Amino acid sequence: MTRPATSPAPGLLLIGALYLAQGLPIGFAFEALPVLLRQAGVPLEVIAWVSLAGLPWVLKPLWAPLVDNLGGSARLGRRRAWIIPMQLILAAAMAGLAMITDWQAAALPVVALTLIASVASATQDTATDGLAAERLHGGRLTRANALQSGGMMAGFMLGGSGLLWASGHIGTQAALAVLAGLLIAALLPVLAWAEPRATTDDDRHPARLRAYFRRPGAWPVLIAGIGFALPYSGGLALSKLYLTDAGMALDRIGLTGIAGSLAMILIGCPLAVRMIGRHGTGPTLVSALVLTLAALGLWLLPVAGLVAPDLAVVLPASILLGTAGGAATTAAATLMMRFAARGSQAGTDVTIPQAAQVAGETLSGGVATGIAAGTGYAGALATVLAAGAAGLVVTRAMLARPALRQLDDRSAP
Repeated sequence: MTRPATSPAPGLLLIGALYLAQGLPIGFAFEALPVLLRQAGVPLEVIAWVSLAGLPWVLKPLWAPLVDNLGGSARLGRRRAWIIPMQLILAAAMAGLAMITDWQAAALPVVALTLIASVASATQDTATDGLAAERLHGGRLTRANALQSGGMMAGFMLGGSGLLWASGHIGTQAALAVLAGLLIAALLPVLAWAEPRATTDDDRHPARLRAYFRRPGAWPVLIAGIGFALPYSGGLALSKLYLTDAGMALDRIGLTGIAGSLAMILIGCPLAVRMIGRHGTGPTLVSALVLTLAALGLWLLPVAGLVAPDLAVVLPASILLGTAGGAATTAAATLMMRFAARGSQAGTDVTIPQAAQVAGETLSGGVATGIAAGTGYAGALATVLAAGAAGLVVTRAMLARPALRQLDDRSAP
C-alpha cells in the first residue's frame, strides 16, 4: 500500500473548484430537472422518482475502497488519476444534455445522462475527500470543510437555480452548454498542481468497508449524517415545486433559489466556521438544525395559504433556509472529515457517512414530493417539519457519544 507524501499540499482554490464541480450535477438533478420536467407537463408522481439520481451517492461506498486502494499512474498521481477522468465525464454528460430539445419525449436519455453525471461526481468526491483529509491539517482542514459546503452549494446553485434563471433568458440548451464549460474550467487548478509521488507503507492494510464500522464512533457519525439532512433537503425540494405550481416564472424561481444558495455560501458556511471555533462542532450542528426548522415554519406560511407566495415572503424564507443549510452541512462535513482523518482509509471513511447523508436527502426529497402529490404541499411540508424535529432529537443523542465529543474542534489536534 501507499501513503501520500507530506508536501506540497493542494491549494484551497483547487479544493474549492473540485467541490464546485461536484455540486453542478447535483443541483441540476435535484433542483433544475424537476422544474424543467414539471414545466414540460410531467406529473408529480413521475417527478418523485427523479430523486433516485442521488442513488450513486448512496452506493458509492461500494467502490470507495477501490478509489483508496489503487495508486494511480506515476504521471498523474494517486488522486488525480481518478479526479481528472471523472470530471471530463461530467463535462461530457452536461454537454449531452445540452443537445436535448424535448424533455418529455427524451426522458430516457435525460435520465441516463443524469445518472452518468451522478456516478462520475460521486466517484470524484471520494478521491477529493481523500485528498483533503490526507494532505490538509489543522486550520486548513477546517477551511476545506467550509469550502466543501460552500463550493458544492455554489455548484448546486449554478446547476440548479442558476440554470433555471439562465434558461429564462438564454434557453435551457445554452445554459447547459455553459455549465459544461464551467466543468472544464474547474479542472484547470487540478491540471496545474503536480501531485507528489506516494511513498510505500507496507504495514498499512487495504481499505475495506468493514474497517469503517469497526472504528469507535462510526455508527454515531453515520446516523448524525442522516438526521441533519432530512429537513433541509425535504423543504428545498418542496419549495421549488410549490412555486412552479403557484405560477411563478422560471427566472423568479431561479432568483429565489440563488438567494438561498448565496445565503448558504456567504452567511451559513462562514457562520459555522466561527461557531465551531467558539462552541464546537456538535453545538453548531444542533443550532443549525433548530434554525432549519424555523425556516421551514416560515415557508409553511405561503404554502398553507396564510400569505401570498410573492418574493417579499419567499425570499426571506429561502435566505433563512440557505443560512441554516450552510451551517449544518459545514458542521457535519467537519465532523465526518475529522473522523476520517484519524483513520488509515480517508476516502472510504468520509464516503460512508456522506452516503448516509445523501440517502437521507434522497429519501426526504422523494417522499416529500410523493406526499405532496397525494395530500398537497402543506401536508408534505408539515411532515418534513415533524421528521426534522425527530432528526434533531436523534442527532443530539448521537453527538453526545464520547467518540464524537472527542472530534470537537476545541480538543482535536
